[in-house]
Amino acid sequence: MSHITSTMSFIKEVQIQARKVTWPSLKETVQTTVMVIAMVTVLSLFLWGADSVLSWLVKQVI
Repeated sequence: MSHITSTMSFIKEVQIQARKVTWPSLKETVQTTVMVIAMVTVLSLFLWGADSVLSWLVKQVI
């Protein structure tokens, strides 16, 4: 099988698989985006707080 034939076969398979994809609705996309932003915010606040406490503790020891 030549490279051109295998490349064309691959492209056809990709097109077949792309038709099977189900994209999320706008509502689902917005919901998951809000959840990701909320979790990033909560985690960043937690890490900031932990860093502040640990920095304070290290300064007390030194």
